[in-house]
Amino acid sequence: MSKFFDDDIIEQVKDANDIVSVISEHIPLKKKGKNYWGCCPFHNEKTPSFSVTPEKGFFYCFGCRESGNVISFLMKYDNLTFPEAIERLANRANIALPERTVSSAERKRMARMESMYEVNELATNFFHNCLVKTELGKQGLDYLLKRGLSMETITKFRLGFAPDGWDKLYSAFIGRGVDPNLLLELGLCRKNEQGKIYDYFRKRVMFPIMDGKGRVLGFGGRVLDDSNPKYLNSPETEIFNKGHLLFAFYQSYRSIREKKQAVLVEGYMDVLSCHNAGITNVVASLGTAYTKDHGRLLMRQAEEVVLAYDMDGAGRTAAKRAIELLQNTEFSVKVVSMPDGKDPDDFIKNHGPEAWQELVDTSPRDFEFLLNESLRRHDTNSVEGKRSVLGDMFPFIAGHESQVRRDEYLKAMALPLWLDVSTIITYFRQFLRQGNIELIQQDLNVPKEHFTDEEELLYWVGKDNTIYTLVSQYIGVEDISHPMYRVYYEKIGDLVTRGETLSDILLEGALDAESWHMFGKWSVLIDREMNEELLHNLIRSVRLKSLRNQYKEHSRLADQLSRANDPRFIEELRMCQDLQELIKQWS
Repeated sequence: MSKFFDDDIIEQVKDANDIVSVISEHIPLKKKGKNYWGCCPFHNEKTPSFSVTPEKGFFYCFGCRESGNVISFLMKYDNLTFPEAIERLANRANIALPERTVSSAERKRMARMESMYEVNELATNFFHNCLVKTELGKQGLDYLLKRGLSMETITKFRLGFAPDGWDKLYSAFIGRGVDPNLLLELGLCRKNEQGKIYDYFRKRVMFPIMDGKGRVLGFGGRVLDDSNPKYLNSPETEIFNKGHLLFAFYQSYRSIREKKQAVLVEGYMDVLSCHNAGITNVVASLGTAYTKDHGRLLMRQAEEVVLAYDMDGAGRTAAKRAIELLQNTEFSVKVVSMPDGKDPDDFIKNHGPEAWQELVDTSPRDFEFLLNESLRRHDTNSVEGKRSVLGDMFPFIAGHESQVRRDEYLKAMALPLWLDVSTIITYFRQFLRQGNIELIQQDLNVPKEHFTDEEELLYWVGKDNTIYTLVSQYIGVEDISHPMYRVYYEKIGDLVTRGETLSDILLEGALDAESWHMFGKWSVLIDREMNEELLHNLIRSVRLKSLRNQYKEHSRLADQLSRANDPRFIEELRMCQDLQELIKQWS
């Protein structure tokens, strides 16, 4: 069957699968009003912010902003392609999917790719059987066992051994009728100058590299001694692109989703040691730096990425590059600094899985890591050293879209550099204007950002249930000026109505990214104490502003209708009179 479907059949499949019923098979939902609510499966939360609207066949998470229909839910939740999701839903609803006519070229390409998957599967079995069932693979098995891997881990990852010989794989596969051109294209074999075909991988431990569905796309091979090259990888093919893949993603994505955290290491053995020790949310890039495509793989599963690279020169550079790419994504980022320059494999063997987990849990955030790295390299007792640290950190800070986060980082540098916050802000603004830093000998007054009465009132509303209850008696959603502020106000109301106790932790999980960033900014800017007089003044200010805006709008409409000789202007005048009276009362 073709993997392509007409729009009509897609709509039929979608309509036949009630979105509430499908999602309820994966997460608990509870009806509230017209919608159904539950804890979002795409990010970690204790308070339900995941809403399903059956009338619209749509879901939306107010926490992480994931959204879509019943098809996209299955794609995100079970890591399916669009055609796979359609097929699953069609089977669920007992809908027969018609085949769609495709071009001969397209059909040929699909058949060819399927053949490549089949040959790689055969090669995986060949290498694995050689490792665990033959004397040819004994040295490979001894190597892996000596590295501390269990047979369970070896089987789980389908590890293998390429035997020492000129053409053992080639001969075996030709005997089974495998096209030699496929062996050459997949990089399992090579051809020498004399035209003789030989095995590319020989006397190496083999690591099958799979996609999220468990299909083998390529291989990595490691020597058993210190000879070079230490590692060989399959060449890039139509199905194998190293920059798009993560080793062990197939074995790890369920654990990553459960923990909402992905640990990214450098090498195959680092991954295997972690999984062998029961730490299963660990993946590795394939000899390449972290890419945005890796992020797309992880984004559906994780909220946090932990970089656990070797802390040598190359590893530190790779970590910094990954931090740049992860900036302004929805990931929070941590960096593990292993003591003594060890890699995860060494650390787990020497200290055990509990110590490794503690190291991951206590690892610094990306900003702290970069700052510590810069402080380690420069003497901050000198003006030149301070300038160098600022020069290291300002590009990272400037790259952040969040003003709240930028302010937080600038303040955090004050103590280790022994500089006033205002001075650092001044230098930062120079950097933004000029792209460099000129140390100023005298401090300048940095003007504070201002906030409106409405913003301050909304800030206090999010801090305390009692304040919200009091404010909501006088201030409705329609009184809030900005649409984004209205969403925020409604969300606070929902939380209070559900009996939740308002707190920063609760809000971070419940608010959308824009609202949370907005609340964070207010937290930084608003520093005066709340009291009864202040609260009453803020309520009066917001209410008066709303009434005056309403009065202006109704006056405009009354004038417009009067000019058009429309009798409805009388009703608008009556509204204006009522609003005038309210304005007097509130004034």
